[in-house]
Amino acid sequence: MTKWKKRLILSGIAAMLCAAILAGCGTSDSQTAGKDTGGSAQSASADAGSAEQAAEQQKKVEEQKKKEEQEQAAKIPKGDKYIALTFDDGPTGNEGGRTERLLDGLKQRNAHATFFLCGYRVKDFNSMMKRYLAEGHEVGNHTMDHRLAHEVSDGDYEQVSSNNDLIQSYTGQKPTLFRPCGGEYNDSVQASMKQLGMPLILWDVDTLDWKYRDAASVKQHILDGAQDGAIVLEHDLYETTVEGVLAAIDELQQQGYAFVTVSELAKIKGVTLEPGQVYTGFTDEDLGLTAETDAAANSKSTESTDSTANTQASDSTSN
Repeated sequence: MTKWKKRLILSGIAAMLCAAILAGCGTSDSQTAGKDTGGSAQSASADAGSAEQAAEQQKKVEEQKKKEEQEQAAKIPKGDKYIALTFDDGPTGNEGGRTERLLDGLKQRNAHATFFLCGYRVKDFNSMMKRYLAEGHEVGNHTMDHRLAHEVSDGDYEQVSSNNDLIQSYTGQKPTLFRPCGGEYNDSVQASMKQLGMPLILWDVDTLDWKYRDAASVKQHILDGAQDGAIVLEHDLYETTVEGVLAAIDELQQQGYAFVTVSELAKIKGVTLEPGQVYTGFTDEDLGLTAETDAAANSKSTESTDSTANTQASDSTSN
């Protein structure tokens, strides 16, 4: 065989091999492309399914939240006018004690209230703790040891945060409201409460129940100060307070008043409670003087709760 024929044969074989290789590559690329196209379609479909599931889940969450809000709103006592009763320095006594008797009376009258609790008393008197939220009341923070602002260098932060944790351990929920002892506060306290996410709640009406220890006096102070949107200050330390408050509720309900928590009252009045801000109440006068709230609130630092601090030791083991 001549060299020319050998070269011709080899060239033909090489051409055939190249064609076979190219054909194989084309098939592989085509299959890969097909796989890629199918994978992308499946991935897109999966992403669309996930987005749809997430949207459906979010819709269910929003519907559940709306349902809970409606159920909660339905539980709020209804009236022509609204008042928030607040009780400081408790709880007092365990079974058969003053706080239990007060809770029983409020339940019978479908009246809600806000209780600003001291941690050192919660430690001693905690048998009623699960009743507060279950019966529609609100639990607020009144420091661990009933400390006034000028007595606490850290602006009450630790006094409040530790009491929040203690109260949560019994109720399952941290307080969202803070009442400064004696109504006393300063820039440091406000900054601490802003950090903790808690507004400062003062009052429109002071019953002076600590001073007079007389049921008729407590009742009259409430009746005299009653107005739509008011916050009333009492202490569930005294038997005369329990008697006077319940008597006042009976009379005011006949006048169209309903008794709600501070947060319920704020919501009814269209007020969003802001952390670190001070609120004395939600009457027309209060809402018309929002720019002067701080000055008005400081003037509320009366002798009432200061004197309570001096009397607590003698009442700490009472019923």
